[in-house]
Amino acid sequence: MSLAPTCRVCNHTGSYYARKGDFDVYQCSSCRLLFVWPLPRDVLEIYGGDYFAGGTHGFGYTDYDRDKQAMVATFETYLQRIERFLSPAEGKRLLDVGAATGFFLDLARQNGWDTVGIEPAERAAAMARGKKLKVTTGVLEPGLYAESSFDVVTLWDVLEHLADPMATMRVVSALLKPGGIVAINTPDSSSLWSRLMGSRWHLLCPPEHLCLFGNGLLNHMLTEIGLDIVERDKIGKRFTLQYVAQTLARWQRRALWQRMAKSLQGSRIGHCGVSINLYDNLFLLARKRM
Repeated sequence: MSLAPTCRVCNHTGSYYARKGDFDVYQCSSCRLLFVWPLPRDVLEIYGGDYFAGGTHGFGYTDYDRDKQAMVATFETYLQRIERFLSPAEGKRLLDVGAATGFFLDLARQNGWDTVGIEPAERAAAMARGKKLKVTTGVLEPGLYAESSFDVVTLWDVLEHLADPMATMRVVSALLKPGGIVAINTPDSSSLWSRLMGSRWHLLCPPEHLCLFGNGLLNHMLTEIGLDIVERDKIGKRFTLQYVAQTLARWQRRALWQRMAKSLQGSRIGHCGVSINLYDNLFLLARKRM
């Protein structure tokens, strides 16, 4: 590894941006990517243990499947947007990268999709397989699936977690059939909210988020690997009140939010969903060139 903080998209040197927790964040002098440097020793380690069920280390989920219940309508909107760019004659074979416990895959299956997933956390992947879903434990690498074998590849809140996003997206492009669609949701570091908040932006949160992209950079990166953006939007999400309180506690580190998150855990009101859209998450659909 280079001793200088080197951008993991364009390989230019970055300048110091902020210290978050135990990690230094840099910004690329060329493409403006925000990235953690140096990388944590084992970037996948945090997704083991109780990341998806417990979240006792200050990140993760108390109960992933319960928290994602609030996201059903959003996921269904994602699927509807995708289907607008696929003709009835085309297949509906979908790969979900970072499938977690298979919550989205299960919903897609119910909507008529032939679903496959990959997830690095063994515990979460096992939970997905317990739902009779085809989910492999591991990370996306060349040769894992046959090239040009999927109509759609989805990466929901995944790109920002990747140590080498360019390498992963090159594999994604290879796996798509010509004319196939890649669907991405990821934080937008060029958004007004992120620029107003600067280093206090709640989505600047290592060691979970390692790379944060601006809108222009995503367009450039996808174009370079043979994908043309056909839709971009800022689609709001729904979160449980317990998850909102937990996020605020991690972000602001105040006892009030910590007490609230603990009191809401397991309660009926804690399961209630609330819609939030700070316009700092970017939804993208891109088509592979024929």
